[in-house]
Amino acid sequence: SSVKMLVRDKTAFLMALIFPIVFVLAFAVFDVSFDAEGAIAGVDYFEYVLPALLAIGLMNFAMVGTAGSVARYRELKILKRSVVTRLPSSRFIAGQVGARLVLAGVQTGLIMLVGLLVGGSLGSGWPLLFVISTLGNLIFLSLGFAIAGRVGTVDAANNTAGLATTPLMFFSGSFFPIESMPSWLQPVADLLPLTPLIDSMRAIALQGAGIADIGSELALIGAWIAVGLGLARMTFRFSDA
Repeated sequence: SSVKMLVRDKTAFLMALIFPIVFVLAFAVFDVSFDAEGAIAGVDYFEYVLPALLAIGLMNFAMVGTAGSVARYRELKILKRSVVTRLPSSRFIAGQVGARLVLAGVQTGLIMLVGLLVGGSLGSGWPLLFVISTLGNLIFLSLGFAIAGRVGTVDAANNTAGLATTPLMFFSGSFFPIESMPSWLQPVADLLPLTPLIDSMRAIALQGAGIADIGSELALIGAWIAVGLGLARMTFRFSDA
């Protein structure tokens, strides 16, 4: 039932799936060698940016999608009705998270497929990419719930989530190495929640890294999952008040 609730708004659902694929196709035209400081020497730019597009796609789908959908459920009184039914609140939340993880997995697979079809490379570690993407989804799902807990309307939720994701997209090393940023900004960029996700995916796809090689990134991802869950627990509510 949770999956049906998510796909009921067909326009929003299809846009969430299609938008990152359009990004992939757009960046596929940049067929240049990329040797900027901090990047992987000799790597094609599209291959460099493809793992980041995976991470950005799941961030938008999880964070923006969750914030907007939960706010819509509140406006439609679905959340309030769930309180007076026998459905436990924890089960409702778990159902929403589980459904989004399934759909995010489909989205990740589509982005991978399209990226490979237009000349990208993800190496042989694509199963590990799915594991990392699931962990990343837990970060942004929890942050989406946290945002939905602080705003009262769908528009406010979408705008707040959009304001949060835009700087993450540009300051997490998505399109250019963090090392090319001003020195004062680099320590901040290293700690953003999208950064370890991109770094680990890039290491897996382009350098053949295994799980033992991305320990520091996994530690930061785990820390952000804890932070996101903590924020969601503090802010999320089922009532309108």
